[in-house]
Order: sequence, then C-alpha cells, then structure tokens
Amino acid sequence: MRARAFTLIELVITIAITAIIVTSLGYILRSTVDSKIQVESEIRARRLGPGLMEIIARDLRNAWATGPDEQTEIDGSWFTGKHSGDDDRGEDELWFVTSVDSYMRYNGITSDLTEVGYYLKENEAEEGSPLAGLYSLYRREDFLVDKRPSEGGLGVKLHDRVVSFRVRYYDLPRDALDAEGNLDPAQLEEIVELGAGTETDTWDAKDQERLPYAVRIELILDATPADAYSRKQKKRYAVYETLVRLPDFPKLDNKFKLFNVQPPTAPAATPPAGGGTNNGGGGGGGN
Repeated sequence: MRARAFTLIELVITIAITAIIVTSLGYILRSTVDSKIQVESEIRARRLGPGLMEIIARDLRNAWATGPDEQTEIDGSWFTGKHSGDDDRGEDELWFVTSVDSYMRYNGITSDLTEVGYYLKENEAEEGSPLAGLYSLYRREDFLVDKRPSEGGLGVKLHDRVVSFRVRYYDLPRDALDAEGNLDPAQLEEIVELGAGTETDTWDAKDQERLPYAVRIELILDATPADAYSRKQKKRYAVYETLVRLPDFPKLDNKFKLFNVQPPTAPAATPPAGGGTNNGGGGGGGN
C-alpha cells in the first residue's frame, strides 16, 4: 500500500498557515518585549524625575543672600536666572548660593555655604542615537563662596535625556501684605499661579535687591525606551513641576547682612628672649 503524497495546493496552504502562525507569534513576542521595555523605562523615569526635582528644590529652599559690605565687593549677583529657548523646549540657567552642605570636600571638610547652578548642554551624539537632539542637565557646585558667585566650580551631569528645563520666578507685590504683615492665602495662590502678573522669566538679585518670592521649576524628560522597536515613531515624555518658596529675605541693603567680613587681626607680638611673660593681655583673634 503506497502512502498518499501531498498535492501542490496542500503544500502551499500548509506553508501559508505556518507563515501566519510564525508572524503572529513574532508580533506577539515583539509587542511583549516592547511593553516590558516601555514599563521599565517609565519606572526609571518616575524614580529619577522626582529625585532630580528634590535636589533642585532643596538647594532653592536654602537659597542665601546678603547685603553689600564695604570690604566685600561682589562681581555679579547672589541669585541669577536666565531664560533661553521657548515654552516647549526651555534651556534656562540658574545660578545662586545655598546653605546646603557641599557634596565636594576639601581635606575631608564640607562647606556649609556653596555656590550652585543648573544648566543644560546639548548632547554630542550621532544622528539616530537615543541621545541625539536631547540635553544633559548639570548641577554646578563651587566649594565656599567667592566674589563671583556664578563662576568657577565643577559641573556634574545629573541626567542626559532632558527635553526641557524651564524656570519661572514670582515676586511678592509690596502691597500684598496687610498692616500686620499677613498675606491672604487666596491672594498668595493668585501670586504664584502659572501665567500670573507677578511671573517673570529672569531674575537678578543685584537689580531686584532681593530674592524672588517663589520659583517654579518644570523639567521634561524623554521617557521613550532607548531600545524599543518603535522608539522613533512613538515618543513618550515625563513632565515634572514643583513650586518652591524661597527664604523671606528683606531688601538687600546695607542694613541687611547675614555675615560681616572682618579684617584679619594682626598676630600678637612674640616676647623677646629672656624678657619674661607678657601680662598685658595679648591680642585676640577675630571671628
């Protein structure tokens, strides 16, 4: 008894069914992998974004400034905010002094008064790279404070997939307080509302003679999985925003000083050899 052979039509149908099954399995597998990568990427962005915002907010909550001093001439400003770009892609810069302890150390000692700054740099990446067209966010830190608060220091990269970094500043109108110095909470909400009349894109404490009342930070990150199949077709963004209330410093005039630089005290004279002990109350040191 001879076995029945497959006809050409049967072979074609079998191959077609097999191709459909394999294609479907491949599509399901690819979709599953893309979904897994997408979820993992969003989880990373959700963890990283709030952490970045907290670092910036912590520095701002401890912003520091002082009035002019006869012996300390500042070439610059204690707090400077510059705006570049537009609302869709902000490339803002922020430079100020904070009382947050420095991350840098000098002979094992941290500084309790530090120059910091935040700025963007465009990634140097080849076309087609996941980093192409995006920016890196840097935190600049300078140990201690010198006469140029917005210069020097070391910039540390915080994240390299930034789409936009936008900073807005809010001033407290002088007539916002009543005779007792109180502020109506409802009025306060209007002052710091997005697009309010008190909102500005830049700030210079040297010109304004004070720090801003509040600062709004907006950070947009590219949360598109770098290794997803549809990375170029489907972009995903993570948007973070926070409003930070700054310390309530009065006008930075000669009467307001958080510190006072004292001239160095001359060292006490060394008694001559054989001259006995000097009981005249030796020279004291300044603070």
